[in-house]
Amino acid sequence: MESGQFDTISVRTSDNVTLGYNIAGLGSRLVAQILDNLLAIPLTLIAVLLYGAIASVFVTSAEGATFADAGAGFFAGFAYFGYFFVAEAVTGGKTPGKSAMGLRVIRVDGSAADFGALAVRNVIRVIDVVVVLIGIVVMFFQPQTRRLGDLGAGTIVVRDRATVTLASAVAPPPVMLRTPDAGPPIDGLDHIGSFEHDALRVFLSRPGLSQKLRADLAADIARRLLDRLGLPPGAPERLWPPELLIERVYLQLDQRHR
Repeated sequence: MESGQFDTISVRTSDNVTLGYNIAGLGSRLVAQILDNLLAIPLTLIAVLLYGAIASVFVTSAEGATFADAGAGFFAGFAYFGYFFVAEAVTGGKTPGKSAMGLRVIRVDGSAADFGALAVRNVIRVIDVVVVLIGIVVMFFQPQTRRLGDLGAGTIVVRDRATVTLASAVAPPPVMLRTPDAGPPIDGLDHIGSFEHDALRVFLSRPGLSQKLRADLAADIARRLLDRLGLPPGAPERLWPPELLIERVYLQLDQRHR
C-alpha cells in the first residue's frame, strides 16, 4: 500500500493494478455509528428482555438473581457488539450505518477484511466504546481516522468504491444533441455506411472541444457528408448549418439501425 495523503490511499494489487480509496472521515464514521446505534440498542434491549424473561423462570434465590443480573450485563454487551461483527462479516465490511454513509471496512493492504480481522476489530470495540469513548479520541488524532480496533486488526474504513459493471465500462459516451428532431427525410442516406455513422457518433459525443475546433471539424464533416449523399446544388440540406446537418444525418441513420 502507498499513502500519499492522509485522506486517500493507493493500493497496488497482485495484478499490478493501482486502486485508489478515499479514507472515511471522522464525521461520516460518527454518523454511521449513530445510525447503527439506532438499530443495535433496540435489538440489545429486546435481547436483554428475552434473557430476563427466561432467567426469571429458573432463578429462585437472591444469589441466583445476582448471577442473573451479571449475566444480563454480559449478554447485553454480547448482543450489542455482536451486531457490528455479524453485520460486517455477512456484508463484507459493512453495517447498515456504514452502508447508508457509503463506507466499508477493508484491510490496509486493500484486500477484503477477513473473519479474523473483523473479529479482532470488534473485540477491541469494547475498549473503544467503554473506556470514555477513547475510540473517538484516537480517530481524531490518527491521520487515517483509525480507531484502536482498526489499528489492532490492520483494517481501515474507506468510502465504498462504486461497482463497475461490464455494461457500464463499455457503454459509449452519450451523444450531445441540441434537439432530438431528425428533420425532413434526407436523400442519399443509403450511401452512408456504419463507419460514417460511428464517426458521427464520435464527433457528437466529444466533450471539451473549443468552439473554433468544433466548428472547423463540423464544417469538414458536413462537406464530406454532402459529397457522399450526392445532393444536387439546390438541395435545402446544403443550406443547413454544418452541425445541424450532422445531427440530422446521425439521427436518421440511428433510426434505420434500430
